[in-house]
Amino acid sequence: MPFVFYTFKRKKGNDMADIWMVTEGATLECTLGTMTSELQIPMSHGSGISGKAQATIFDNVVGKNILPFQLCKRSNPPLLCTPVVCMPWIRGKKDFKVKNELALLNICIVPCMLGGVIKIKSK
Repeated sequence: MPFVFYTFKRKKGNDMADIWMVTEGATLECTLGTMTSELQIPMSHGSGISGKAQATIFDNVVGKNILPFQLCKRSNPPLLCTPVVCMPWIRGKKDFKVKNELALLNICIVPCMLGGVIKIKSK
């Protein structure tokens, strides 16, 4: 099966912002973390983009898909930034599913119960 890359455009004020489907290895950022992390997809959903496994909104498991973000700015003294996530990513692509799950987009976020917001920073 050939891999394809999808990019979408959405209006953002007077600018057009790129929206793209996320794959394994995408850089993640937490608003309370001191470092970035990489999205992990240990088991492919059967769909890929540019040779990488495609992510879904349910790739939100801490320790499996989302790894620590070094130190947490919220704790004093700073402790390991291990997110506490209890819901899927928000804003998945409603009209494109991977194994019956919404595809993960770069505009998706997932809140951390410790107060941070995890977002996709780059491909």
